[in-house]
Amino acid sequence: MTRLPIASLVATFAFAFAGAAAAQDKTPPRPPAKAAGTTAKGPGTAAKAATSTAAVLTPAQLRECVGQRERLHRQTDTALAAKAQIAAEKADIDRLGTELVAENTTLDRTSEAAVNAFNAKLARREQLIESYPAKAAAYNTQAEEVQATRSAYEKSCENRRYDDRDLEDLKRRK
Repeated sequence: MTRLPIASLVATFAFAFAGAAAAQDKTPPRPPAKAAGTTAKGPGTAAKAATSTAAVLTPAQLRECVGQRERLHRQTDTALAAKAQIAAEKADIDRLGTELVAENTTLDRTSEAAVNAFNAKLARREQLIESYPAKAAAYNTQAEEVQATRSAYEKSCENRRYDDRDLEDLKRRK
């Protein structure tokens, strides 16, 4: 009667040990190839040297990265200014709508000047509403350009090392 549980325990242990043995047979991943001109001074130094030399920006790459960063800042500033303008116009639309609702109840419809002023506010609000989608679409395009520039900058320049003297040379040349 007790042979069935013992047999299942033996099978379980056999599978567990087989899995552990198979895991030990796997070869570890190979380190990247040694960079030209580097010498190995111990285990793993070739991999460290290869990644550190690949991460250092040349003066030309640094110049490009500085240019990308400046473009990113200009694009961001332009997009933020457009966003502020759109927000201000949205606030004007809301403010004019609230004013028109309030004035509509107290409007002296017998006064031509009061009706003309009300209609002018209404026309101004309608003009803002009509121009809003085009301005929002233009802002969305700017925001996408900022994201693309940011992505390109992060991919090619972010967390990359450079020689401080190269950066000083770039600053002096400007």
